[in-house]
Amino acid sequence: MAGAKSVSGLLRRGLRSAVIVLATSALVLSGCAGMNTNFTVSADDVCHAERAHLKSYQDYFFRSMVEGAAAGAVAGGLAGALIGGNAKGALIGAGVGAVAGGVGGYYLAKQKATSDPTQLTQSIYQDVDRENAQIDGVTASFNRLRDCRFRSARVVKADYAAGRITRTDAQAKLERIKTLFNEDIEFADQLGAKMNERGAEYQNASSEVLKLQPGSAPAPAANQGGGAAVGALVADVAARVREEPKPTGKQIASLAPGEAVNVAEGASAPDWTHVQLKDGRTGYVASRLLRPAGSAPTHHATAKPAANASGVAQLTETNQLKRKALSDDVAEAKASSNSAFDVDGKISQTPRSRDLLMQPT
Repeated sequence: MAGAKSVSGLLRRGLRSAVIVLATSALVLSGCAGMNTNFTVSADDVCHAERAHLKSYQDYFFRSMVEGAAAGAVAGGLAGALIGGNAKGALIGAGVGAVAGGVGGYYLAKQKATSDPTQLTQSIYQDVDRENAQIDGVTASFNRLRDCRFRSARVVKADYAAGRITRTDAQAKLERIKTLFNEDIEFADQLGAKMNERGAEYQNASSEVLKLQPGSAPAPAANQGGGAAVGALVADVAARVREEPKPTGKQIASLAPGEAVNVAEGASAPDWTHVQLKDGRTGYVASRLLRPAGSAPTHHATAKPAANASGVAQLTETNQLKRKALSDDVAEAKASSNSAFDVDGKISQTPRSRDLLMQPT
């Protein structure tokens, strides 16, 4: 009997140690894992101010939410191992920690902070709203840095064209700018990857708060009446086309502001319009985001939504759109890199017009 107790005690202590090691590792690895350590700012870089501004978002996206989730994992693991005082308690705590360390950890931490549904929803609303503003900042900052790199390349090409520098010197300078630009792109990609991780947390939290307050789907616009409109429609703002008439339905396409669609045969759902796309596919668009063709834009979606479960859902949808916009900008910059930094290549930029303040569903 005494031997069994001794073995049990050893198991408990061993499990405690394992939990502590794993939890500590989570803290160390979750913050800056995968970060581009070569992304430094040098005074001799003509775009150093723009690069420094982009780098300033590093701490927010690499640390804020990740450290919170890791702290939840530590708290869960240690609570089970130390407070429970037995193997079962440790395993339960470690399980909670695992949830906190993966998708769902953010919402779990929020739940632990407050059990009041209204306060919980408002707190998540504020977080997603802040996140969206940060993504806007990254997008603007990256585009300014991209423009600075292209301006630098134009100066080099102008000097070569005017005979002020040799072709060899010009290409060497352009290669240096290209190297820096590729680092800019890599860093922006890493920020985007972190945004996507965080976006998954917000999407999960949005789904959970909608469960807490059923029936809180976004209200339709006054001129839409909550159902299908007659004749051709256009997107009042950017909108998502979904397979099913619900915010969690699979997205099958997207509409740009002013893009036309037709009302599809078959019934629309409350607050959703069944539409047919130009390629013949059909899907559902939130009615509040559509207006009759030929009518003036209402811009009803440019204001922030109410701080409730529906508002969280709208902000989360906007979060996805903003992340996609940044990803598109980075991809375009990457595609133009070879031509932009070749002596004989052209610098091609297609201006893109986006309303980053819209609230699509």
